[in-house]
Amino acid sequence: MRLFAALSLFASLAFAADLPSGASLMEQAVTHGGGAAAYARAKDVIMTGTVDMAGHAITGPVAIYQQGEKSYTVIELPGVGKMEEGFDGETAWEMSALQGPRIKEGEEKDASVRASKLTSLGSWRDDYTSARTLGVEDVDGKPAWKVELTPKDKEAKPEIYYFDQKTVLLVRVTQTLPTAMGDIPVEAGFSDYRLVDGIQTPFSMVQKAMGQSIDMHFDKVTYNAEIAADRFALPPAVSALVEKRKP
Repeated sequence: MRLFAALSLFASLAFAADLPSGASLMEQAVTHGGGAAAYARAKDVIMTGTVDMAGHAITGPVAIYQQGEKSYTVIELPGVGKMEEGFDGETAWEMSALQGPRIKEGEEKDASVRASKLTSLGSWRDDYTSARTLGVEDVDGKPAWKVELTPKDKEAKPEIYYFDQKTVLLVRVTQTLPTAMGDIPVEAGFSDYRLVDGIQTPFSMVQKAMGQSIDMHFDKVTYNAEIAADRFALPPAVSALVEKRKP
């Protein structure tokens, strides 16, 4: 038994030694995604398309706006209404017809800020202390590098990024997000990559959480688009909440 344990440990260490480092995979992801220069040229992006709630036959328009660290997403679904969320550089928020406006705080806000960044891969060191390669795992039938990212926020849980072994493009992210309802495991998948202004861009995103699946399919992605100056401004209902919190 001791010999078997020793051999198993040796095999594990040998396998770990053959793995590329997490940092090198993050750098490769940027290179294969178009390169640092292409990402640097992208000051903002607008993504528009449709969203489907799998199993519910509900479809509606979706639009995502990102500029630096600012972001705004709006989804409209029949029978559900408008759902919005954003970050204006200071306040992270969300609002829906069912729940009204809400401001995100603490770890939940930090998670939203990380997700809002237009070039999160290239600037990962700004938000994470380390990237560690855990091994290889199949994603949709294809082998992918599994990399654990540890946020600088000590309260936040590690996030797992999966990069296709052949293309080194990001194909999945799993994380545990803090919400008003408690911690919720979330999985996001990325596919249908197309080259837009020199950047490999996913035109399909699938988010799974709490037994629900939301599929986003984009028909248009525009980098360095003209975004209205007030696009990231807080909605009046959210601004009212911010004012109430002021001393």
